[in-house]
Amino acid sequence: MSPTTPRTPTTPRTPTAPHATAGARAPGAPHWTPALERVSRLTPREQETFLLLAEGLSNETMAQRLHVTERTVRAHVAAVMEKLELSSRLTVCLASYVFSTERADAGNRIGP
Repeated sequence: MSPTTPRTPTTPRTPTAPHATAGARAPGAPHWTPALERVSRLTPREQETFLLLAEGLSNETMAQRLHVTERTVRAHVAAVMEKLELSSRLTVCLASYVFSTERADAGNRIGP
């Protein structure tokens, strides 16, 4: 395209992720909602890391809590992202927050 050629408006591209078509989600639900069904894929240590992400902790703080190195935390976070099929730490944090909140709410219910 030359500098004088006018640009034509285009429809904005929406990024697609590998998980976008996997799993069903309610209309208007966040794209990461199906990831909540994949939490069982995580190892116990990855689940601990996943739940700490709900608190918005840094890798350094998580490493201190888990008694591991920051490098190990980065490896756990990467594994969580891969297994849940999420592409950013932010989406993992959001999913973790919702997961931990729903789990706490389920534990506080009385009766069936």
